Amino acid sequence: MYGEDMHQLRPYQKESIEKIRNAFKKGKRKVLLVAATGSGKTVIAAEIIRRVVEGDKYCIFICHRRELIMQCSRKLYELGLNHGVIMAGKSPTPNALIQVMSIQTYTARKENDDFIIPRADLIIIDEAHRSVSHSFQSLIKNYKHSYLIGLTATPCTQNGRGLGDIYEQLIETSNIQTLIQQEYLVPIRVFAPTMPDVKGLRIINGDYEQRKLDKRINKPKLIGDIVEHWQRHAAGRSTVVFGTSINHSKQIARIFNENNVEAGHIDSKMDEEEREMQMKLLKAGKIQVLCNCQILLEGFDFPPISCVILARPTKSFVLYLQAIGRALRIAEGKTDCLILDHSGAVYEFGRPDENFSWELDKSVNVLKKKQQAENIEKQDFTCVQCSYVYQPTKDYPECPNCAFLPTKQTKEILIKEGRLKEVPKAKRTITPKDKEAFFAQVKHYCLKRGYQLGWCSWVYKEKFGHFPRNKDVKAVLPSEEVLKYIKHYNIKRMKSQERISRLVGGKG
Repeated sequence: MYGEDMHQLRPYQKESIEKIRNAFKKGKRKVLLVAATGSGKTVIAAEIIRRVVEGDKYCIFICHRRELIMQCSRKLYELGLNHGVIMAGKSPTPNALIQVMSIQTYTARKENDDFIIPRADLIIIDEAHRSVSHSFQSLIKNYKHSYLIGLTATPCTQNGRGLGDIYEQLIETSNIQTLIQQEYLVPIRVFAPTMPDVKGLRIINGDYEQRKLDKRINKPKLIGDIVEHWQRHAAGRSTVVFGTSINHSKQIARIFNENNVEAGHIDSKMDEEEREMQMKLLKAGKIQVLCNCQILLEGFDFPPISCVILARPTKSFVLYLQAIGRALRIAEGKTDCLILDHSGAVYEFGRPDENFSWELDKSVNVLKKKQQAENIEKQDFTCVQCSYVYQPTKDYPECPNCAFLPTKQTKEILIKEGRLKEVPKAKRTITPKDKEAFFAQVKHYCLKRGYQLGWCSWVYKEKFGHFPRNKDVKAVLPSEEVLKYIKHYNIKRMKSQERISRLVGGKG
């Protein structure tokens, strides 16, 4: 769909663009690109846009935050690409081949007689995990003949489900661990000084109930712990804090200031000028700590940030990775990213630099998949001396931060606190290839017995909870394990039919 020229890109960025291009060549029209925070999603998008308009094609880059729109606009100007910005407060340029557009502005104006709906051969959606929203779904439907690329670091919904209802193929760039090894991101160090009490809190839309969570967490003692541990581990670092609510964020900033640490606060109720002023103060070094409630999760890039404080417990893997992503970028004089976890997130989700395999399948809960720990010896451990989170080994059991050597009694204490959990050995993670292999074996059995092919889909659904995405596979001789499962399925189905017959007979 677009040309061969490679603008100055990192190797994995070039590879990602080629994979997208090949997917389009093979007939896919909706592709989801997974790119870790700090890997350069905007750079990749700008290069794709540059190639598209070289062929006199139309392109729309669309997202939900003013900061993201202006970030993309600046990158396009750097490449010398003329474009329009469709957003409140901006003058339109309707004839431009490229439009950088706010989804809110599009939704509000699309029915207006004087609004010129932009043309699009290609649409790029930033923060594509939001594609499931009504506004984005409406846009995708209205541009059903356009190619679509979604960009995200977290390809799942708020409750952890895949985005297979929208996108046809998932393509991954390098993961966080590889980017750290290649020195495109900085190493991560995690301290988990406190564990929040979230027992009994309800889960609504994939996360803790906001009001009751804030009541539980927004307490002077807990806020004092946040400031105390920052002074111990991160004093002098440029820091962002994620609180449970606007009030919680304000209280954290207040306690920092009372302890002679210059701190600011931003929230969604501030006007744009106030928010921009606080960010300018952070960038100028006038404040060291900037507190917020979800505002800085997306579209905020300031590489010198080297500390993130998680003061908000969450059940959302998406929020967790986005928050930590604020401190991963490299900067002059910066050696690492320091995470002060007062939320229990590292024990909920694991370290952010662990390798993780994503899936499009909406029936797969990626959070549950992520939580499949192997055994207690391979779990992260919190040093009782300095709160550093690490994974002890047989050869190196001591804390790499303070050299404390954990004892059996230490482990027992941490298990009681919930920082180390006794769990059974996890079952092997089932991949899409495993599922396809199972279907191929069931298909062989089906053809040999002379069954209708629809029978295969029902056996598959019984095992995995959903029908197969790809039925066009070559039949393969079934293993003993698969034959046992088919036998189990047939017995279960026979008993079910007998039970129905008895009930029907009784009614007669």
